[in-house]
Amino acid sequence: MAHLFLSGKNEELMVGNLLEDFVVGRIEHPRNAGFSQEVKDGILLHRLIDSFTDTHSAVSACKSVLYAKYHKYAAVLIDIFFDHYLATHWTKYSNEPFDDFRKRVHVSFQNHWEIMPDRMKPMIESMITHDWLKNYGEFWGIERALTGISKRTVYDSNMEKATEDLKIHYELFGENFALFFPEMMMKCNQFLEEKGYNII
Repeated sequence: MAHLFLSGKNEELMVGNLLEDFVVGRIEHPRNAGFSQEVKDGILLHRLIDSFTDTHSAVSACKSVLYAKYHKYAAVLIDIFFDHYLATHWTKYSNEPFDDFRKRVHVSFQNHWEIMPDRMKPMIESMITHDWLKNYGEFWGIERALTGISKRTVYDSNMEKATEDLKIHYELFGENFALFFPEMMMKCNQFLEEKGYNII
């Protein structure tokens, strides 16, 4: 969810931001020639977000709590946990009503359905049908998301059990999210301004 929020109001930027997980290699590779510049910028924004997140001390502090139990999957858990804090503290970071944001996300994907890879489309359909973004605000929604991800991991991750860790360390994770996310927004706004988009 944070990736979508940090894309601002441009539909193609948002689509590109989510699409990045399905794009391999250089953005200017011939295989990506069909993407608009806005979609390409969204892919670049996704990579910026990942890089900033992976090197931030607040994120590292959270991952260290989970690493012994979940190893490399600790980073995935923190991404989803932080989506939970964004959902539950939405009005602190956005003036746009949460319901309007979710509807805008859904419409953006529907409007650019033709550029979605086929293997991505079932995920988008499920996201819209089951309103994943709203569910991230609830513990059961997080557990459901983690169970789905756990089924797709190569090795046993035990991520489906990680909601209990979220509850145990709720204050710690929340404090670190509050340190991290404003800085993440500033970084993304800098990117958006440099590219000529409206800031968040």
